[in-house]
Amino acid sequence: MQTIQDGAVGLYADFDNRFLARDARAGVERAALSTLPVIDFSPFVRASDTAARASVAREIRKACVDIGFFYIVGHGIDASDTAECHDWTRRFFELPVAEKRKVDRNKSPTRQGWRGPGVTEGYGKSGQVADWRENMLLVRDVLPGEPAEGRYNAGEAQWPAEAALPGFREFMTGHIRRRFALGRAMARGFALSLDLAEDYFDASHRFMGGVLSLNWYPPLERAKVDRTQWGISPHSDYGTVTLLSQDELGGLEVRNAAGEWIDVPPIPGSFVINVGELMALWTNDLYAPSLHRATNIDTPKARVSAAFFTYPHGRTVVSCLPSCTGPGNPPRYQPVIAEEFTRALIEQANRNGRPGILARRFEAIQKPERSRAP
Repeated sequence: MQTIQDGAVGLYADFDNRFLARDARAGVERAALSTLPVIDFSPFVRASDTAARASVAREIRKACVDIGFFYIVGHGIDASDTAECHDWTRRFFELPVAEKRKVDRNKSPTRQGWRGPGVTEGYGKSGQVADWRENMLLVRDVLPGEPAEGRYNAGEAQWPAEAALPGFREFMTGHIRRRFALGRAMARGFALSLDLAEDYFDASHRFMGGVLSLNWYPPLERAKVDRTQWGISPHSDYGTVTLLSQDELGGLEVRNAAGEWIDVPPIPGSFVINVGELMALWTNDLYAPSLHRATNIDTPKARVSAAFFTYPHGRTVVSCLPSCTGPGNPPRYQPVIAEEFTRALIEQANRNGRPGILARRFEAIQKPERSRAP
C-alpha cells in the first residue's frame, strides 16, 4: 500500500511531478506543452467506427504522456447544461452562511456537504494557511443492483432544503448522472489509448465512484494574499479521471514537463480532463498526474468551477496494467484497494484544508536533486 504524507509541503517550487525528466524505463519523452490539446471525443458518445475511436485514443495517449491534461469537446453534454450547473453553484454559495451550515460536512459521517473558506484542523502550526475557497461535495445516487460494499459515499449526499433553493437537488442529480455517463465513456477511451480492449475498464467502472465538487473562489487582492495561500494549492487528483468545467474567469494553471506553469483558460463548451493518482498506479507512471493549482486574484467577482472526480469501484485492486510493464520497466507500485487509497488522501485533505499528497512525492519535494535524476 502506498503511504500518505501528513504535513506541510512548502511552496512546491521543487516538486518533481514526474514530467521533468525523460522516462527511459517507459520509453517516452514528455513534450513541454505551452497549451493543452483539444480533443473531439464525439466518436465515443455517438455511433462511430473503430478507426475513429482509435484515432481519438491516440490523441488521448499523447496528451496523457506529455502532461496528463487535455480539453474535450463533442462530449455530449450541452453547453447550456454546464452553464446551468455553474448558475446553481453561484446560487448555492450565495445562500446565507446559516443556511449553508445546515449541510456542513461535519454533520455527515462521510464528510459530504459544504465547507467554508480557510477551514482547517491544524495546518497553522506548519506556517502554511488553508486554501481559500468554499466547496460543496455532492455524490451520485445508489444504482440499481449496486452492492453495498465498495460504493464510496453513493446515496449519502446532503442537500439544501428545497425551500431554500428550489430545484437545486433535481438539477444536480440529473447533471451528476450525465457526467457519470461521460466518465464511463472516458474509461473506454482510456482503455483503447493503453492498447487494451475497449471494454477493459467496464467492470470496474460499472458502479464507479463519482463525486461532484462545486467550488467557489472568492476574489483575493494580490497585495493581501499570504504567500502560501491559493484558491486550491498545487496538487494532483486522487482518482482515475477528473472532468472539470470552469466559468469564464479562468484561473487554473498546470505544470508542464519543463516545470513551467501554463494557463488553462476556459474554452466554451469544453471539459478539462486530467488523470489522477490511481491512473498513475495503473499505468506505471506512463500517465502521471501533473500538478495544478487555481486562484482568483484581482477579479470583480467570485470564480466557480465544478469538478467531477471518478474512481473505479471501491473494492477494485489497482495494479500495473499488462500493457504498461515489460523488460526494464517493472511495476513501480504495490497494488492498492481503490477505496482505501483514495479515502486516506481525502481524510488528510479534510484535516489540513489542503489536498493530500503521497509520501513518495513528498520526498521529491524535500530532495529535488535526487528526484530529477534520469
